[in-house]
Amino acid sequence: MPPNPTVLDLAGLRIEAHPRPSYFDRWFNCRIAVTAHPFAGVLETIFTDDDLVEFADALDQLDPAGEVTLGGWRAAELHLVVEHQIGGTDGALAIECSLTPSGDDRYPFIRWLIHNVEPFAAGAADRLRALATIQPWPMP
Repeated sequence: MPPNPTVLDLAGLRIEAHPRPSYFDRWFNCRIAVTAHPFAGVLETIFTDDDLVEFADALDQLDPAGEVTLGGWRAAELHLVVEHQIGGTDGALAIECSLTPSGDDRYPFIRWLIHNVEPFAAGAADRLRALATIQPWPMP
């Protein structure tokens, strides 16, 4: 098991992924923790290794602004719209986050903003790929 399951940690948003022991499938038990005052909570879901790699590939396309999505369809969906922040620290980013337990039925969902974020995409993409390709895979 990887020692640190945190693949993304921003003020107001934290994603952890733990390999789910299996003989056949490369699935991850994931926790998406949200702190968006006055709301806070944790969405627990399952993503495949392909979901994590697709998210990493999308993060690589941020320059550093753009849009990325983790999951979707019948799985939970986290959508991030990343933009250059106006004002504040030079080079800081503002991120609009949207989270729903099911991508094909977006109700209920929560949307919140995170400000003063340093560029994060490259490090998160590297952690996601390392986690998705761990060997040996944990067995039950």
